[in-house]
Amino acid sequence: MGFLWSDYTVEVRLNDYLDIICPHYEEGSVDPRAMERYTLYLVELEEYQACKPSSKEQIRWECDKPSALHGPEKFSEKFQRFTPFTLGKEFREGHSYYYICDQAHPPPR
Repeated sequence: MGFLWSDYTVEVRLNDYLDIICPHYEEGSVDPRAMERYTLYLVELEEYQACKPSSKEQIRWECDKPSALHGPEKFSEKFQRFTPFTLGKEFREGHSYYYICDQAHPPPR
């Protein structure tokens, strides 16, 4: 099942994790042009409503290796107030955060 055009709401607390598991296909099982690839963004409410990020800087993850030999790619977001990592995000309790995805194009053959 791929990502659907619908609203999903997940309530989390500080120190919870959100795991994203990317679509995965066994080598040769699907035409590479039909394999799902996505770019996921963390955006503001207005961008979520328009389903359009305003900047490449909002990219959180890229699901761009649908036939990776090691299996499906997995990304995790930890909802924490402070992060020691430069690429980490900091979240405030009681606030809403929005993720959207954009279907990436398959690589040329």
